[in-house]
Amino acid sequence: MGLRNRNIRLRTFFIRYLLTIFAGFVLIVLIGIGLLFLSLKTGFVLSVGDVEASIERQKAAIASAETVSAELIPKTCKYAVVGTNGEFLSGNMTASEAAEAWDVVRSGRTISGSLLSTGLNANCYFPIQRRNGYCIIGYSSMSQFSSRLLREHLTVPEILLLWMILAASLFEIVFLSRLYGRKISRKLIPLQNATEKIRKKDLAFEIESSGIEEIDAALQSLDSMKTELGLSLEKQWKMEQTKRTQISALAHDLKTPLTVVRGNAEMLDDTNQTAEQKEYTRYIMKNADQMERYVQMLIDISKAEAGFSLRRKDTPIRAFLDELYAQIGALASVKQIKTQFDEKNLPDTICVDVSFLQRAVINIVSNAVDYSPEHGTIWFSVSAENHKIRFTVTDSGKGFSPEDLKSATSQFYQGDFSRNSKLHYGMGLFIAASIVKLHGGTLTIANSPATGGGMVAIEI
Repeated sequence: MGLRNRNIRLRTFFIRYLLTIFAGFVLIVLIGIGLLFLSLKTGFVLSVGDVEASIERQKAAIASAETVSAELIPKTCKYAVVGTNGEFLSGNMTASEAAEAWDVVRSGRTISGSLLSTGLNANCYFPIQRRNGYCIIGYSSMSQFSSRLLREHLTVPEILLLWMILAASLFEIVFLSRLYGRKISRKLIPLQNATEKIRKKDLAFEIESSGIEEIDAALQSLDSMKTELGLSLEKQWKMEQTKRTQISALAHDLKTPLTVVRGNAEMLDDTNQTAEQKEYTRYIMKNADQMERYVQMLIDISKAEAGFSLRRKDTPIRAFLDELYAQIGALASVKQIKTQFDEKNLPDTICVDVSFLQRAVINIVSNAVDYSPEHGTIWFSVSAENHKIRFTVTDSGKGFSPEDLKSATSQFYQGDFSRNSKLHYGMGLFIAASIVKLHGGTLTIANSPATGGGMVAIEI
């Protein structure tokens, strides 16, 4: 087996997977930080320091201005002009916001509340003293987009960056999981191919390498199993071939002496004999007939095992059924069994091997005759649907046992001997099933819910 020696272990494979995820996460974080830094450098994002620096630059102008207007205030900030007692005079803050800002400034603080109580994005205040009061400028404790539109519709850049990192990390995990999942699936393909080939008993293949030590170890075991199975199947095949050859040779060798025995017995039967001699002669002829049936059984076994050679042709359905009904009637008359026939949606022709299909049906009917009591009934129905034709034979016997339902089509299976003819030897349904299979059809066995008897159906 040509397995490569430079393989990796499953543990190494999964460590690589985890390290790749970690490296991807670090790369995502670094890219995010880089983007934030670039945004700060280009002015696309304004840091808290930038905002405070712009306030410092405007401090003198705001302090000396006759009237504080929005043009003096940095664009990311809000402001409130209050009197010496904190009364709200003007600004773009609301009265409540101005009152909160005055409380913070009066207490000597620059941030409303604490970071723990207000969250990451707290409000900061920068008081500028004027002649008749204060101008309190409020701004965020976190960086802000320089664009007003982005400030109104997006959260602060740091939180946005955090969400982007989480989303990118989730995408990375899904992507890498699918990628490594496909990789491990490809590694398992040699194992799947090998098991499928062995299941189908197709052993003419070479075991491939997966590149994973644990999988290749399983492939090594499968390779050994394949070799042993090949030897076992070859031995079994040779035994089967020998058996078929012996059965076929035995059947043909028996024909010649049987012909001689039967011919001489018939000649003796035509001579003047005593009553006792006549009885002996008929006994010889009767047993010669039985031996001929044995020989035919052996020939049937050989053909069924080797496979029948079908000769399909389009046949008028009416002619096929009329001949079949005549044979069924002859079989049923032996035990004075009634027959009922039913037809539905029949096509004009069927493409089958007439001789073999009739034989399959007659084998089933013969079993039904054996199972049915004298003066019983056999129901035979034929119907067509969805380009398939179905033949169903139902008897009035006691039905199939659970073991019969499992094994009735097995070679030499006889089940309940009290219900079987001593002349069938468990070959009838086996041969019928073999013929139906060659036609590409199915043979099913069940018990009829209506009669309680056995029901065998052929669908082609």
